[in-house]
Amino acid sequence: MARSASRRVPESPRPDGGHLVKPERLQIVLEAIRDAGERGITKEGLVRKLGGVAMRTVDRAVQLLEEQGARFGKAREGRPPIIHFTLEKAPDWDSRITPHARMALEVALMALEGTATELWFDQLEGLRALADSHLSTRDRDLFRALQEHVSVRGGADDQQALDTRMLTQVLLALGHPEGPRELELTYAAASTGRTSARTVVPFTLTHDVFSGGAFLLAWDPAKQEPRHFRLARIEEARALSRRGLIPDKRPLERARELQIGGWFRLAEPMQVQVRVSGTNWPQALLDAPPALPGVAVKKEKGGTVLLSFLATELSSPTRFILQFAADAEVIEPKALRDHMVKTLKAMAARYR
Repeated sequence: MARSASRRVPESPRPDGGHLVKPERLQIVLEAIRDAGERGITKEGLVRKLGGVAMRTVDRAVQLLEEQGARFGKAREGRPPIIHFTLEKAPDWDSRITPHARMALEVALMALEGTATELWFDQLEGLRALADSHLSTRDRDLFRALQEHVSVRGGADDQQALDTRMLTQVLLALGHPEGPRELELTYAAASTGRTSARTVVPFTLTHDVFSGGAFLLAWDPAKQEPRHFRLARIEEARALSRRGLIPDKRPLERARELQIGGWFRLAEPMQVQVRVSGTNWPQALLDAPPALPGVAVKKEKGGTVLLSFLATELSSPTRFILQFAADAEVIEPKALRDHMVKTLKAMAARYR
């Protein structure tokens, strides 16, 4: 009776291989196929990598690796046609990562740095080093070549280092296993720089690329409303033992979803409509709609687009719309249209 090829799941991160193929040989075969890249490697090449073993040993190694989750390309090339093995999927126990996965991590780190939250970026240096250690020599070279040709722009730089002690207290209060604790903090106002002390209940951290920075969204019991605090302006923080009470999470959830650049109000959101023209803007918005609440981009006749999104106050949409200069016209709401008129008149007066 033929033995069924049941899938083997090793208990350790290394293949067992049983009595058929030693684990070290399975590892050598896998690395040889991986390092061969798109060109692949033949059975004869694998025989040489294994030091001149019998061809059936290579066949068994490939079969075992497939039973353990690996998937190989087996293109035939040449005359007579000879199989060239390429790696499409590693076995379940393999801890290597691909250069593309490593590049994805690097882009994510660069994007995180662009939100002006370098503290998180610094904390992830260990993950970067760990990922590097799980690249093969060939894949490490490929990643370094890719790295030279990838960049992330358009974010913000951290000009003020965050106090790690402050952040530790914020995270202690926010991530308590039995629910958020109350948090005492000393906050510096953006307009005057004056500090004030308050006690809040932390709800979530918001990383905002639009304004560049990290914010603490919290419930302010004294004012009975959600408040946004830029982490860089929290001078001191202390997690208390008292459990934080939030009477209704809906205003906080609403603030989290509708804030733009840290700005929000508890008022009903406005449906903003902006007609955008120009040579490049319409297609750019269609290709990559901005990550705004309730965003929609509709193509219009004549080459313009109608950009729609939700906002709860006037400052954030004004800041966003001004980047389009004369190529943008606010259609709705009237309050925002009037605000834009006043803003543009004030701007024009500075150039007289």
